[in-house]
Order: sequence, then C-alpha cells, then structure tokens
Amino acid sequence: MQELCRRKLRQLKLLTEVEDLTRQLQLALERSDQVSATMLISMRQGPLQELEELESGIQGYLRTLPWESAVRCNALLNGTQPEKPEEQQLGDTVARYRRQLAAIIETDKRTSVRLGGKLSFYRMYGNG
Repeated sequence: MQELCRRKLRQLKLLTEVEDLTRQLQLALERSDQVSATMLISMRQGPLQELEELESGIQGYLRTLPWESAVRCNALLNGTQPEKPEEQQLGDTVARYRRQLAAIIETDKRTSVRLGGKLSFYRMYGNG
C-alpha cells in the first residue's frame, strides 16, 4: 500500500502542475495571447506524459502483487472506500486525485471550447 500511495502522491504533484498550466492557458486565452497559449499547451505535454507513464507503472506494480492484494488495491485506486486503517492514506490520496482531476477536466473543457469552438474535442465528441 505504501508503494502505491507514494506513486499516487507523485501523480498528485504532477496533476497540480497540469492544473496550474491549464489555468495559465485559460488566462492567456482570455488575454488573446496566442504565443503564451501555444507555449503553455506545449508545456503541459511533459507532465501529462509523465502521468501516463506513472499510471502504466502502477498497473505493472499491481501485476506483481498477490491476487487478493492486487484486487483490493485496484478497488481502492478506483475509488472504493478504505476498510482498514492501513488503506486510509491511499484512499484519501486517491480521493484527492480524483477531485483534482475532475476540476482540471472542467477547466480544460472550457478552455478547449474557447480555443477550438465547434472543432473542440469536447464539442466534437459530445462532452461539452
């Protein structure tokens, strides 16, 4: 559990970086600053790629665990409530991660629609 918590905390740190860059992007678009907007879009790619790699590493780590532990850890990672004291830290971290991710997605939707209009990913695929 501690190893998973450590990895989720690293993801949370990266998510905070993505959130900050997303807010800066939104402000740049409000100022019609295309140079900054382009730069910020590019800057988000690094942390997003690292988040993807960390998630892949978490899935790989789960495959190394005994079956029962892997199933329980996977459930916790998907939002199941902790049942034991040793699960609480991971459960809390996952809950924070999920809340922060939801907030970023909402900001990203608004930014994407503003930037792309009808060609926005969220408009094209019915999510915005």
